[in-house]
Amino acid sequence: MLFWIIILVIFVLFLAEEIFFTKRLQGKYKQRRKQLLNEYASLNKKESEHKRQVDDLDSILSERFLFYDTARKIAPILDKKELFSVFAEELKYLGHIEKVEIGVSSKKAKGLRFGLGKDSKDILYVETKSKAVAEHIPYFVKLLRLCLERIKLYEQLQQMSIYDSFTKVYTRRYFMLRFLEEFNRAEKFSLNLSFLMLDVDHFKKINDTYGHLVGDAVLREVARLIRENTREIDFVARFGGEEFSVILPETDKAGAIMMAERISSRISRERISVFDEILTVNISVGVSSYPQNSIHSDVLIEVADKALYKAKLSGRNKVCWF
Repeated sequence: MLFWIIILVIFVLFLAEEIFFTKRLQGKYKQRRKQLLNEYASLNKKESEHKRQVDDLDSILSERFLFYDTARKIAPILDKKELFSVFAEELKYLGHIEKVEIGVSSKKAKGLRFGLGKDSKDILYVETKSKAVAEHIPYFVKLLRLCLERIKLYEQLQQMSIYDSFTKVYTRRYFMLRFLEEFNRAEKFSLNLSFLMLDVDHFKKINDTYGHLVGDAVLREVARLIRENTREIDFVARFGGEEFSVILPETDKAGAIMMAERISSRISRERISVFDEILTVNISVGVSSYPQNSIHSDVLIEVADKALYKAKLSGRNKVCWF
C-alpha cells in the first residue's frame, strides 16, 4: 500500500512539474508570438509608409514631367486661341478632370475659377473631384499666365515694328514689304496698282513759326485724314519726315488721281486746332500706276516721287502724274 502511495506521489510531482514547465513554455510562446506579431505589424507599417512615400514621389515626378512637357509645348505658341486649346488638352493629363473651359466670366460656369491676368477678361474653369488635381492646377495656371504675358509683349513688339508710334500709320519698312507683295500680286494676276507720294507743303515754315510741337500735331492730323479718306484695302505709311505714301491695290491711274484729289481737298478744308493756334495746311501729291508708268516696282516709286517734285515746282497744293 505504501508503495502505491509513493508511486502516486511521484506521479503527481512529475505531473505538476510537467504542468509548470508547460505553462512556462506557453507563456514564453505567447510572449514570443506577441513579439513576432508586433515586429510583423511594425514591418507592415514601415512597408506601407515606404509604399506611400514611393507613391507620393511617383505622383510628384509625374506632375513635374507633365509640367515640363506642357511648358515645352505651349511656350512657342504666339496665338491665344491655339494656346488655350493646347493647354486645355494638356491639363487633362494631370488627373481626373471632367471639363476644362476658357472664356469670359460666367455665373453659370461650374468648378474652379482662375483669372488669367489683370488686363484679361478670360477665366479658366476646371471641373474636377480630385484633391490632388486641384492642388496642382495653380502651378499650371501660373505657366499659362506667363505664356499670355509673352504673347502680349510679342504683339506690342509687332505693333512697334509695324506702326509708326508717332502718326499711327505703317512704318516705311513694313510698308515696303507690303508694297512688294501687292506689286507681285498685281503682276501675277494682271491687276492694276497705284502708288501715291504725299508731302505737307511749307512744313518747315510751320515748325519755324509755331514750333515743333505744333508741327508734330499737324503731322498726326494729316496722317489721320489720309487714313479716313482711303479704303480698308489701302496701305498708308509715313515715308519719312513730312512725307506719306499710299498703296492703292487694284486701282488704275484715273482712280488713283481721284483718290489723291479727294485726300488733298479734305486736308485743305480741315481746320487743325493745336494749343491756341488754328491752322490750315495743304499737300502736294505725286501719282504713279502699274503697268502704265512702269513694270518695275522700284521705278514705280521713283515715278511717283518725280510727280511729287513736279507738283512742288508747279506751285504746291497740286496732284501731278506722268
